[in-house]
Amino acid sequence: MRTQRTLLYAGLVAFFVSLLLLIPASILAPLLQKSGAVTSGISGTIWSGEARTLVAGPLRFNQLHWQFEVWRLLRGELGAHIEGQLPDGFFSGHVSRSLGGRLVVRDIEAAAPLNALSPGMASMTGNSQLSIRMQEIAWLDGWVETAIGTVQLSEVVLPIPVLAGRTPPGNYVLSFDSESLAAGALLAGKVTDGGGPLEINGLLNLSPPRNYELSATVKARDSAPAELVSILQSAGPLAAGGGREFSLAGSF
Repeated sequence: MRTQRTLLYAGLVAFFVSLLLLIPASILAPLLQKSGAVTSGISGTIWSGEARTLVAGPLRFNQLHWQFEVWRLLRGELGAHIEGQLPDGFFSGHVSRSLGGRLVVRDIEAAAPLNALSPGMASMTGNSQLSIRMQEIAWLDGWVETAIGTVQLSEVVLPIPVLAGRTPPGNYVLSFDSESLAAGALLAGKVTDGGGPLEINGLLNLSPPRNYELSATVKARDSAPAELVSILQSAGPLAAGGGREFSLAGSF
C-alpha cells in the first residue's frame, strides 16, 4: 500500500510539473510590463523561452534567452540561466531568487560600449568599453551582500578640455572581493589601472542608499602629455612615490 501511495504521489508531481513546463512564455509579458520592462517577440515556455527584445530602463537586450534551472526549486529558489545581446555587446549569467528575497547573479560575463549603456555620456566616453566578470553578486534587503569579481573600463580618454582629446586612452579596473556583508555595510572595491597615461591605486567605498567615496593615489606615466603632468601637480597633496592623493565623494 505504501508503495502504491508513493507511486501515486510521484505520478501527480510529474503530471503537474509537465503542465508547468507547457505554460507559454507569453504569460510573462504582463508581469514584465508591470515592472516597467517593455518586451516584444516572446516565444517558447516560461521554463525555456526567448524574447526578441527587452528594454528595462537604459538597458536594451536583444535575442534574450532563458532556461530555468528546475533543480533550484529543491533549495527554495527560482533560478535560470540567461543570455542575450546588448548593443554591440553581450550578457550571460545565472540569476536566482530565494524565498527570503535574496537575489543572486552568478558567473556574469558582459561587455558593451559604454556610450551604448549611457547615451548621455557619449561625448565623454568615445570608444570606451565596459566589461564585467563577476563570480557572484547578491542583494538582500535592497543592498549588496556579496560582490566578487571585476568591472573594467577600456580605452577611456580622460575628458580634460585643455588637452582636447590628446590624452592617450587608458584602462581602469574595479575589483571586488566581499562576501556575506552585514546589512548596510560598506562595499569596498579596489581601483587600479591596466595601462595608459596614469598609474592609479585606490579604494572605492559604496554605501546605501547610493553613495560613493573614492580615494586614490594618481601618478602620471612618462608617456603622459606635459599638460596632464602639470594638472596633476596641483591636483592634491604629494603622496609617497611621487603621486598625488585624490578623493571624490557623491551619489549616483
